[in-house]
Amino acid sequence: MAATTKIDFDSDLLAKLRARRPGKDDRTLLEELARIELGFETLREVQRRNALSEDEATDLAVRAVREVRAERR
Repeated sequence: MAATTKIDFDSDLLAKLRARRPGKDDRTLLEELARIELGFETLREVQRRNALSEDEATDLAVRAVREVRAERR
């Protein structure tokens, strides 16, 4: 089991989370949110690494079309 840490958390926010996800305990709610945020951060990082400028995207698309046309000949 992972180590635990006590935290202070805004009670109004926690109440809203409880209302959205009834039946889940506070720990589960907060852990799920942390995992979601980490997933979004990973997604943002991948998007940053793979971001293309408009010119780069156009060049890539043109090359792909040319490759397909060449294969059809």
